[in-house]
Amino acid sequence: MDLKRITAPEAKKLIDEEGYRLLDVRSTPEFGDEHPAGAYNVPFLHKTSQGMVPNTEFSKVIRSLFPDPEAKIITSCQMGGRSVRAATELKNLGYKNVIDLRGGFGSERDDSGAVVQKGWRDSGLPTEKGDHPERGYAPLLAKAAPPAPVEKAAEPVGHDHGHDHGHGHSHGPGTTNPEAIEGANRFASEKRRVMCAKLGQELPGLKRRPYPGPTGERIFNHISAVAWNEWVEHSKMVINEYRINSADPHAMRVLMERCEEFLFGAGSVAVPEGYIPESQRGQVPPSDPK
Repeated sequence: MDLKRITAPEAKKLIDEEGYRLLDVRSTPEFGDEHPAGAYNVPFLHKTSQGMVPNTEFSKVIRSLFPDPEAKIITSCQMGGRSVRAATELKNLGYKNVIDLRGGFGSERDDSGAVVQKGWRDSGLPTEKGDHPERGYAPLLAKAAPPAPVEKAAEPVGHDHGHDHGHGHSHGPGTTNPEAIEGANRFASEKRRVMCAKLGQELPGLKRRPYPGPTGERIFNHISAVAWNEWVEHSKMVINEYRINSADPHAMRVLMERCEEFLFGAGSVAVPEGYIPESQRGQVPPSDPK
């Protein structure tokens, strides 16, 4: 998924001249210490005594803060790693005008600590200290409305309706968590269904390829929106555990390896021989060339 990334001065110009709003996705303590003037705080990860953990209310607060999918948003974190993931999540939620701030608030640095991309503060742009009564996370969370009703994606995997679905297999292993199924609606296509290699059931496929190249194509063709949603939630823990930095090619390779292992590794289900997607059933098969 293409994501435009800009420098701090470019971000300030867009905020001043084109109505973009700056979304600081750092933890609340980081935001309270110091943050870009005018920024809104919705943590992508919470800082706890056990380390960084996913913010399960992120999507709900974002939808409340930005009800219009055309909203102009610039994501920012401390150095640029978390904000890239948050920006990708915003795009998956349907937001069309999302840009990421390179260098975040505190600048992107190399292993020696030297600045390689100036962030907001090192660019000399205005900052604020302390929480904010309207733009801080606590008031934004308090105002957050429940998510808007969404199309039902799929019934829980493994539920027996007592009738034959007509595609020659029983429901295999998978998730029975209704929240996981509902969360998948943001990724689900209304037109495509796939035999999910992870869950062993025919489910709504993805709207678009999540990655370029063969890996993205494989996921698009064989992984359901429900399974992809499970990976998105799991990946937040992987990013925390391995301290994934999107600017580090080696770290991103680790993330991609974990993605393939999660979706296609142990516990995945082979596609039944002769399986035909529901959307293609009833079509006349092509003749077999001799």
